[in-house]
Amino acid sequence: MVSSIAVLSGFFAVTLALNKSALPLPVTEIFQFPRGSYIEALQFRPNGKLLGNLLAPEASIYQFDVVEKSARKVISIPSVNGLYGLTDGLPDQYYAAGGNFSLRASTRAAGSFGIFHVNLTSFDNTGLATVEEVSHFANATPNGLWTLDAKTGIILAADATNGVVYRVNVNTGVNEITVSDPLMKPPANASTYPSPNGIAVRDGYLYFTNTGAGTFGRVPITAAGVQTGPAQLVAVTAGGNPGGDDWTFDAAGNVFLGENPNNWVSVLPKGSKTPVIVAGGPNSTAVLGPNTVRFGVSTLDRSRKSLYIGTSGGLPQYRSGNFTNGGGVYRIDTAALNL
Repeated sequence: MVSSIAVLSGFFAVTLALNKSALPLPVTEIFQFPRGSYIEALQFRPNGKLLGNLLAPEASIYQFDVVEKSARKVISIPSVNGLYGLTDGLPDQYYAAGGNFSLRASTRAAGSFGIFHVNLTSFDNTGLATVEEVSHFANATPNGLWTLDAKTGIILAADATNGVVYRVNVNTGVNEITVSDPLMKPPANASTYPSPNGIAVRDGYLYFTNTGAGTFGRVPITAAGVQTGPAQLVAVTAGGNPGGDDWTFDAAGNVFLGENPNNWVSVLPKGSKTPVIVAGGPNSTAVLGPNTVRFGVSTLDRSRKSLYIGTSGGLPQYRSGNFTNGGGVYRIDTAALNL
């Protein structure tokens, strides 16, 4: 693997003006779970319903109606105690990463993690979903997932413990490391934070957050997901070290980041190297522990550029056992930013 680190210059060609007068953006609650519930990943279904993985108190997937502001359990996976990343595959089929771990002790059970195929093609008619493990890891913690090729069943999985990315064939179960770079590695003081975390592929690059280091970077890859050059530092997250969890691009190429373990959402405007907090903040309880963000898919959501946020309720409470707030789903409308 290529192992040198480059600092990126000219990441984007154009810097767009951010309407800071709109900040902080108002936060709308969609659904909140009881204390001790931790939403880790979000993914929209073709019907406009929103799926969410629970990291705690059990390994389950919920469906949220973002209009009616309601939630319904889709399925639980009893072989593991929590779920990390979630990505789509063929229509209304998904892949979730899960394993056994303790949030309070910040420990993970080696050899317990796998990728699970979740099929919802009959769920709306029958209320039934199916799940099966399609790939198992001997010594990895798959967290952020990205579908590289749904037709051939190839996804990428960020190993949050070892600082590498696996290519996974969900049809054969074979997984292999195809990306490894120092910029992805967990720093010495960040053993409890995922490094790397959220991932996405765009224009020949794999983009990633390193939560432990508080950085957002990218690495060139082939169409097959194999690294071809050194990783590049794009930006330091608004929270610094640690900071930056799951994230997403908008249609224009701006990057919106859930900043768990901090309590805010930030945007890295196209052409900028400096993220700006757009919702929540150091002294705010509007979004406690935002882990994941996804843009809405309805006509209304597209018009207001609605960003949905999944939260933990605040990561420190899982370390202390003093639960004060449950995880939930929230919405901010980013059209006001004029990006």
